[in-house]
Amino acid sequence: MTTPQSLRVVAVGVCGSDTTRRRAGYAVASLGHEIVGHTLDGTRAAVRPLNPCRTCPMCRRGWTEQCPADRSIGRHDDGTGGFSGTVSAYPDQIYAVPGHVSTPVATLADPLACILHALHGLPVSAANVLVIGDGPMAALSATVARSTGARHVTVSVKSRDRASRLAAFGNSVVTARDLPANHYDVVVESAGGVSSEPILVAARAVAPLGHVVALGVYAQQTTADIPVRALLEKESMLRGSKAYRAGPDRDDFASALSLLAAAPGDFEPIISSTPRWSLDDPRPPAIERGSGLKTVYVTDRRD
Repeated sequence: MTTPQSLRVVAVGVCGSDTTRRRAGYAVASLGHEIVGHTLDGTRAAVRPLNPCRTCPMCRRGWTEQCPADRSIGRHDDGTGGFSGTVSAYPDQIYAVPGHVSTPVATLADPLACILHALHGLPVSAANVLVIGDGPMAALSATVARSTGARHVTVSVKSRDRASRLAAFGNSVVTARDLPANHYDVVVESAGGVSSEPILVAARAVAPLGHVVALGVYAQQTTADIPVRALLEKESMLRGSKAYRAGPDRDDFASALSLLAAAPGDFEPIISSTPRWSLDDPRPPAIERGSGLKTVYVTDRRD
């Protein structure tokens, strides 16, 4: 078995799960899984937080995202998250960042890998795509859909006050009440939450023979009265998407980093805030997502 390596963290992106766990009482040092760090030899690297066991039935089938024994960085209240300042990762979790990709952009590899996993196998090219949500996952989903050759990309937001930040990426932006029914070939539901409304909007909006992928994370207690007859009549498909694949035959994290390297300028605008984070300051970072799209904390580290 290989030996884990220590990396000095230089940047951490804030995910919605970080803010949720912080409010639940997790220590700040336990949080942070969208990580870029320096290895001991000085290599700048993106760190894949997923650490599947590789031996369970799911892993042996290549379905690493379903590993029940996965020990992801930044998911447990054990003080070893990205915001601890130092993380330990196995060699297969460490990916060198190309020199022309900025450190903040490189932190997007983890959420972008989730998008690539969600869209894997879907007929996005030349499709009429709808993305439901107004956060960074929606922005990433729309950006990937366009880069994959979608004919048209529409983003559905909760309210018009958030429309401008997503329209700036070249998307058509509407509110849910303005969406036509039975219209979109591929629907990416990236909102999640407590209410079941987003997934119901998706089921209504998907076209005949279309595809709905549930990417947004819902509360455990959330249930939905899915219009099963409508999906049957439309022959539409609805499936979930959890994390991403990290196997020898398909590595979504590596693919995400390659996509960032191919067009870093497409992803720079998604990062709306890069507050400094001093490792010498005893006060922990606020771990808030802010009012923009994506917050990435950047350390004052120069090593």
